[in-house]
Amino acid sequence: MHFQIDSTALTEGVRLVERAVSTSSTLQILSGIQLQVDRNRLTLTANNLEISVKTETECTTIAPGTAILDGKLFSALVRKLPAGPVIFEKRDNQVIITAGTTEFTLNELLGDEFPAPPICDQKIMSLTDYELSKLAHSTLFCVSSDDQRPILQGVLFEISDGELKVVATDSNRLAYAKAEVPFLTTDTMEVIVPGKNINELLRCLPMDETLIDVYYGENQLAFRFNDTVFTTRLIDGKFPNYRPVLYTEQEITIVMNRQHLLHAIERAALFDRKGTQPVIIQVTDGVLELGMQTELGRSVEQFNVEHTGGNGKSAYSPRFILDMLKATDADQVMFKFEPGPRQALIRPAEHNNHLYILMPIRI
Repeated sequence: MHFQIDSTALTEGVRLVERAVSTSSTLQILSGIQLQVDRNRLTLTANNLEISVKTETECTTIAPGTAILDGKLFSALVRKLPAGPVIFEKRDNQVIITAGTTEFTLNELLGDEFPAPPICDQKIMSLTDYELSKLAHSTLFCVSSDDQRPILQGVLFEISDGELKVVATDSNRLAYAKAEVPFLTTDTMEVIVPGKNINELLRCLPMDETLIDVYYGENQLAFRFNDTVFTTRLIDGKFPNYRPVLYTEQEITIVMNRQHLLHAIERAALFDRKGTQPVIIQVTDGVLELGMQTELGRSVEQFNVEHTGGNGKSAYSPRFILDMLKATDADQVMFKFEPGPRQALIRPAEHNNHLYILMPIRI
């Protein structure tokens, strides 16, 4: 293996694949980055069996070949290389890297066979990186951190009725987002993607209206964009039936400015350093009152709001409400609730493409 590549292209390629380098596996080969050179193309691959990232970039091939280098060391080294051309040459079980007057020698990782990326060959849909990012950011905050409930650590991707629906819940709150995207399947389809893997995917996206093609394989989902393929394992199991909680009627409906509500709850939350106290929401004849009382003192704010239905009050986690308000950029939000144990609903006032459900706190 012998090739030359520009340091900028090398750095970008390594930045993408290093996210799939294992830092904890007992299999040393999973901590490596594979370099494959042929026909003036460098292919970089990392695979920790949770996610696999493979990307290609241009280079000048002198002699084709393959090498596997320690991912942590190689990534750190590449980030520190001077600008300009970088030359790689493999000799026996070592790779010599030359950049200007700087030279490094890295030992190859030997032993186990490097795992090939999973095969995903059924194309199911296409959407832009902006669309995917918006759907993900609208739901990821509701993913559970409970290791005892692995299904809830994932995000549901559901294709049905000509729409892509994305759902996450930790059982105390739920986020739902939908979008119309081009599909290549007419079948209803559900897959559960680990939330942490979606976060890693988002860090790889160029965010320049790039089109992403999504492919399905056996217990895997692949996202292809530019010269990169990001593949994630799927979570086995059945996602909870979320539909009943989306379409229940609440007695009280208010509509108000999202930023006003967000800032008011942020101010109230300052009185709760332990993060355990609820914010009290009370509506009386078109006046919304937000209250918080702790050992530090008391916060009360009132707003005139659009109000339909009866009067009443309920209590909710301020952090949960803030997460939901920050996940949407709507100017006006609709908040539907009622006293008692029934869940509340928050959504943009202008549309129902994003819905947020949260359970009340008993007071």
